[in-house]
Amino acid sequence: MGHSNIWNSHPKLYGPGSRTCRVCGNSHGLIRKYGLMCCRQCFHSNAKEIGFIKSEDILAVGGERRNMTTIDILVVGGERRK
Repeated sequence: MGHSNIWNSHPKLYGPGSRTCRVCGNSHGLIRKYGLMCCRQCFHSNAKEIGFIKSEDILAVGGERRNMTTIDILVVGGERRK
């Protein structure tokens, strides 16, 4: 094995390059929280199917609407996926 073949001779099992989106295979913008392992673009398009809802929608249904600086995303009936 020459000097040029030493680098990246075996895959790493750690770091951002070792994890990919389970939907599209992208390694950028990965959401790992709750075991989603999904990039932000795929999460945005599949959030309702997974079981996430925006807290703005909850406040609108609950009655009084308040101004919020950030939109929190809550888990409703979701399960942790591995």
